[in-house]
Amino acid sequence: MKPMIGVTLDWEKGVYQINETYIKAIIEAGGIPVCLPYVEEEDGDKIIQAIDGLLLTGGGDIHPFFFREEPKPKLGRVITKRDEREIQWTKLALQRNIPILGICRGLQILNVALGGTIYQDIYAEYKGELLLHTQTCQRNEASHFVTLQENSKLKQILKAAKIQVNSFHHQAINEVANDLEVVGTASDGIIEAVEHKTSPFCIGVQWHPEAFAIEGIEQSKTLFQAFIEACKNA
Repeated sequence: MKPMIGVTLDWEKGVYQINETYIKAIIEAGGIPVCLPYVEEEDGDKIIQAIDGLLLTGGGDIHPFFFREEPKPKLGRVITKRDEREIQWTKLALQRNIPILGICRGLQILNVALGGTIYQDIYAEYKGELLLHTQTCQRNEASHFVTLQENSKLKQILKAAKIQVNSFHHQAINEVANDLEVVGTASDGIIEAVEHKTSPFCIGVQWHPEAFAIEGIEQSKTLFQAFIEACKNA
């Protein structure tokens, strides 16, 4: 039976929205995508009861209140209700061992939900020389490299120690949540991948594998297939 995958949505000016690539990547990997609106808190638990996996998608910035900071000048657009629901769903999914795949903002939400912090803008706050993390080439083209940790689940899935990724972000993990382990970094030190230390399947990546998966790139297809397989067995 195909697993039901809850997919988080962005929102702007009264319109829920999502890049079609997320939907296609899930369908092609064998899952059924179910888009999740920003229900009230008391209904959030019902959402998690109805799905077999949670895909935390990319989008706007995270409100700094959720990681104990106030807004800085380079903070972008925030949707507080989205942050609230995604943090709630992340915690509930982890409690129930429902597989999670976090992409870009989804990686950051995972970290914030577990008590970590993020840079509101890496170009203003990161101490060190940075790569270009908002690439100027096409979305389905690689921009820089990520080195994966030897014993990580992600390295086992992708079968590579160093991979090429795309990059569309100006926020990134700062302090890592205690329950997460860093398993991938860029050459400038920016955290590009994390895994939960005890969850059967909880992976966050800073890049956008869905853009590669629908182009038939095997490593990215394999990541979505591993996620869907974990959702079948959860």
